[in-house]
Amino acid sequence: MIISGLTKRFGKKVIFDNFNLEIGNKGIIALSGESGRGKTTLLRMIAGLDKKYSGKIDLGNIKKISYVFQESRLLESCTALENVSLVLKNTEEGKKTAEMWLKKLGLEDDIHTYPDEMSGGMKQRVSIARAFAYDGDLLLLDEALNGIDAERCISIMDMIIEYAKEKPCIVVTHNEEHLKYLGCKVIKI
Repeated sequence: MIISGLTKRFGKKVIFDNFNLEIGNKGIIALSGESGRGKTTLLRMIAGLDKKYSGKIDLGNIKKISYVFQESRLLESCTALENVSLVLKNTEEGKKTAEMWLKKLGLEDDIHTYPDEMSGGMKQRVSIARAFAYDGDLLLLDEALNGIDAERCISIMDMIIEYAKEKPCIVVTHNEEHLKYLGCKVIKI
C-alpha cells in the first residue's frame, strides 16, 4: 500500500500536508502521536470511510479491510455470536468461525450475551473477534486494546503478531508497552 501526497484539512486546520507512507505486504506499523493529530482520520481514509482529501491512497492488492474502531460498534439487538457472524456468510461454517474467534478471545461463556450485558472490555473483544473472523487483507486497529486487562492484551497482541506474519496491520496506540511488545515500526504523526 502506498500513500502519496496526502493532504487533509478540516476547515482551515491542516491535518496532513503532502503526507507519504509505504506499507509492505506484511508486518505491523504503529501510528503514534498526540490526540487530534490525525491517526484515526488516516485509518478512516485508508478504509474508504473518509474520501474528502487530496493525494492518493493506493491499496495495491488489498481488497478486504478488517477494522477495529475505538468504540465497539456492535449491534445492540444481536448477541456476541451474531455480531461476529454478520461479517461472515450466514452458514454453519460462518457460525463455527465466529464461535472459534470468540473462544480465542475468552468469550466462550458469553457467545449468546447481548452488548448491553457486556463490559466495555468484553464489547471490544467481540469487535476484535469480528475483525479477525472477517480475515481482511489489512487489519486496522484504532486504540483497540483500551479497556482490556493486561493478560488478555498480551494474548491479543500475540494474535496480531501472528496475523502480521502474512498480512499488513496498522495499529494506533498511545501505550508504549504495547508498542514494545509488538516490536513494530512506529510512525509519529
